[in-house]
Amino acid sequence: MDLELKDKKAIITGGSRGIGKSVALSLALEGVDIGICSRFRESLSATASEIEHLTGRNVFFSPADTTNTESVESFVNSAA
Repeated sequence: MDLELKDKKAIITGGSRGIGKSVALSLALEGVDIGICSRFRESLSATASEIEHLTGRNVFFSPADTTNTESVESFVNSAA
C-alpha cells in the first residue's frame, strides 16, 4: 500500500518495542525517515539498527521520557 509518505519525516514515541516499533517499521517501509524515542537506550539502538537494515531508511533515536516536557523538547529539536 502506498500512503504517499516517501521522504517525509515522522517521530514515534515508545518506538523501541511493541506497537511503537511496529509503527516505526511500517512507516520506514513506506519510505519515511523516522525518529524514535523511549526511556531505554539499548533497545532503541537495537531497534534503530534493525529498521535501518530492513528498510535502508534513516532512523534517529534518543532516549526521552514523554512525561517530561524538557525531555520531549530536546528529542524533537535533535530529531529536526
